[in-house]
Amino acid sequence: MTLHRRYRAAFQWQSRAVLGRHLTVYRRNWHTAALPPLLEPIILLLAFGVGLGGFIPEFAWRGRPVPYLAYLAPGMLAYTAFMTAFFQALFAAYIRMHYQKTWEGQLVTQVRLEHVVWGEVLWAATLGTIYALIVILVLAGFTLAGWLHLHWIGAFLILPLLFLAALAFATLGLLFTALVPSIDHMNIPFFLVIMPLGFTSSTYFPMEGDSPWTRIWLVLNPLHHLAEGVRLLLLAGEMSHHLLAACGLFLLMILILVPLDERLLRRRVLGEG
Repeated sequence: MTLHRRYRAAFQWQSRAVLGRHLTVYRRNWHTAALPPLLEPIILLLAFGVGLGGFIPEFAWRGRPVPYLAYLAPGMLAYTAFMTAFFQALFAAYIRMHYQKTWEGQLVTQVRLEHVVWGEVLWAATLGTIYALIVILVLAGFTLAGWLHLHWIGAFLILPLLFLAALAFATLGLLFTALVPSIDHMNIPFFLVIMPLGFTSSTYFPMEGDSPWTRIWLVLNPLHHLAEGVRLLLLAGEMSHHLLAACGLFLLMILILVPLDERLLRRRVLGEG
């Protein structure tokens, strides 16, 4: 299969049909499924931003004093898009593939494997963006309470970037879905890759250092660029190079990982070499 056909499949009706199927199932349980993305930011902002932040004096971030709650809020937006998309493409997709046999049912129709891959990636990205939007609404509530002061025009401008980020991280999650031998092995990518990436990307605390390894890590880390770009936009109203770097790295991830995901899943699901 040519690369052109692989990427074109994202816009074909079969991929939208897979996405629509997941949306239909989600709507049946939306009242319980929406509780975690609604309560998690509230709990974390209260526990860390207000509780722990009350013991942390304003610290200098890029030459300006910033309360910890204000520093934390944009990082949570980036972290939410990242973690939601990855989890959906890893755990939920694996369950649909292995236990529920949803993929098998789809593949006996006009849906091909590339449509299943894109449908899973698009659904994970959609859900990640929706959950990030919920976090934005929670932050709006904190702003109305007088605890936060953000540039709100930037909050809605970043939604397309958050969708692109979720799309890229979904392709990463689907890579591990193709690789892990069983659901018991999912702790390996989670604790060896995802947790270190999530907490060393300027999401909950600044990542700085003069070590060349630290600099290389930050330059090549898309989540760091996303968190810092969103933070500069929401706290200072500035468009920065981090946003461009994040877009470039996310597009590179998608271009590389989508064909790789499909090749590995074709071998695993269809038994094709």
